[in-house]
Order: sequence, then C-alpha cells, then structure tokens
Amino acid sequence: MAKKDFMNLMKEKTTNLKPSILSSEEHIKSQITILQELKELIPPLTPDELQQLEQNILKHGVKDPVTIWETTTSIAGIDEQSLPVYILIDGHNRFSIVQTHHLDFRINLVHFGSMAEVKDYMIDHQLGRRNLTPEQASYLRGLRYLQQKNVRGGNQYSPEQENISVNLGKEYGVSSRTIKRDGDFAAGLEKLTTEFKSDILSGKQKLPKASINAISKVKTKQLFNTPEEVQNAISASPFSEDVTERRQLQLEIKTLASGPLTKEICETLVQRIQQFQNLLQPK
Repeated sequence: MAKKDFMNLMKEKTTNLKPSILSSEEHIKSQITILQELKELIPPLTPDELQQLEQNILKHGVKDPVTIWETTTSIAGIDEQSLPVYILIDGHNRFSIVQTHHLDFRINLVHFGSMAEVKDYMIDHQLGRRNLTPEQASYLRGLRYLQQKNVRGGNQYSPEQENISVNLGKEYGVSSRTIKRDGDFAAGLEKLTTEFKSDILSGKQKLPKASINAISKVKTKQLFNTPEEVQNAISASPFSEDVTERRQLQLEIKTLASGPLTKEICETLVQRIQQFQNLLQPK
C-alpha cells in the first residue's frame, strides 16, 4: 500500500479524542480489551528492544498514542450481544509498560466494519515499519495472503486465487511466488504454539524456513512446541518423500555444476533442474 494511501486511510479511520470529553477517554482507557489473535499480529520485540522501549517511556513518557478499535462484541466475534467494546490493535508493548508502571497515555479511536478489515489494517501498519526482520515481513505478507484466500474461498488454483498473489506481490514489491511461499510460512507458523512462534519470529529460537513451510502441509490439529516435534512430524508426513527427493536433487545439481561441464553433463544438469522445478510446483 502506498504511503500516501495509508496515511489517507489513517485520517479516515482515526478519531482524535477532544479534551472536552476527558471523562469518556478515561472510561475507554479503563475498558481496553486485548484479543490474543490480534496481539499475535504484532512482531515480538527482542528482550533488548523491549528494555530500551521501557527505559525511553520511563524517561520521556509515552509519545505515541495507542490505537483502539471501537466496535461491538458481536462484530469482534466475542459474543452475540452487540455490547460496546474497545479493542487494542496497536501499541501492545507500550500499553503493557504503562500498565506495569501506572503511567498516563493517549488513545486514538479507529472504526472498522469487520475483523478482516482490522487484520488487514494491522498487517499493513506493521509492514510499514522499518525494523522488521525478513522472517517477520514474510509472516505478515503470508497472513494477508491467507486471509484474502479465505475470504474469497473456492479453488486455490483458480485464476481468481492466482490474482491474489499477483496483486499482493505488486503491493509489497515482491514476486507472486514469494507471496505464495510467504503463505506457506505463515500457515506453518500458525501450527506452532504461541510461545514457540514468538521465539522464532524474535530470533530467540532457530528453525529452518523450509521446515516451517513443510509443516504447513502436515494435516494435524496439534500445535508443535519444539524443533524436534516439527522435524518428527515432517518425517512422518507423506510429503516427506518429496522433501527427501528435493534434497537429493539439490545435491546432485550442485555436484554436476561444480565439475567440468561437458555436453552430456549439461544435458543431465538441465534434466535434473527441470525435475527439481516440478517438485516445487504446488500439487
């Protein structure tokens, strides 16, 4: 999303609370709700980053307001009673710090018609930040891709579904193939426990991206908590044969390419590369 368009959206969606309704502002502050599914869209800070943020807030106060979605419990999917609710959608780390130290802070209210709109807004807002790691950016793009696929439904290989990856690729300046891989990455991360996923995205724990993409194809409701559990599930999956074959082909291609390139070797190399490309195609 272009910066100008994003800022225009912010102006349309944001309502600045006036001092004349201070009592309403204080009421909203006391009623702020945190939804775990939205909190997980915020890339985790490293311990050093969190400590630095806390020190800055204690020294200078909270400079930026936290963003609150003003909606009802039915629209937010909490219950069917349509009661007013104020949901935190940006500033989770700041909010945690001010709650711990009993500090004052400002709020901005935003209005959306659905949870899907909120998630799109949060993802775009996070992707507009400069301190994201490549893994965090991939995860957020993947979530956006998966969400749009779910909204449209239908055959995942239809032209309409293909357009999602193409359009998102243009929006974020990457290829449509990258967007699809991002979708696998996000789907794989969603099969990890909240703590394990947070550790992966913050860099606290390491797990190969190929393993995370592979786990996205494993049909299970189990949430994995360790790298060992992930690798065991991949090995036991029907997809593990493809993974093994890809590794064997990769090794053969590297071996062929590193030696003298005769006509016969080049022909074999082309064949192996074609086989490898076929294995990468979605089934």
